[in-house]
Amino acid sequence: MSNPVRPYVITGGRSRPSRESLALESLLSVSPDCPDLPDGALNREHRRILALCRRLLSVAEVAAHLGLPLVVVKVLVGDLWDLGAVQVLPPAPQAERLPATLLEEVLVGLRQLR
Repeated sequence: MSNPVRPYVITGGRSRPSRESLALESLLSVSPDCPDLPDGALNREHRRILALCRRLLSVAEVAAHLGLPLVVVKVLVGDLWDLGAVQVLPPAPQAERLPATLLEEVLVGLRQLR
């Protein structure tokens, strides 16, 4: 981890997000109705998440960009969601996802185009 601050300090000692429905594949974006938050309401990592989420990213992608553990990012995103600063799109239900075999066949086909 590139961040010298311990994860429990970043989350204020919390290890669980306020929202249980936050999946790794959930897509995040800054809310168009994002309220003006007072100084001190957000820590540095909250602000970095908002900067990243100007474009649509998954929770996992945000964690990778920040170099933070997923659980830490889920706690921070939960904070932002509670404040109305981000919109969260849940992942597609399993029934609506493409079968892995089809995706593998597409990948093989793309590799053959080289």
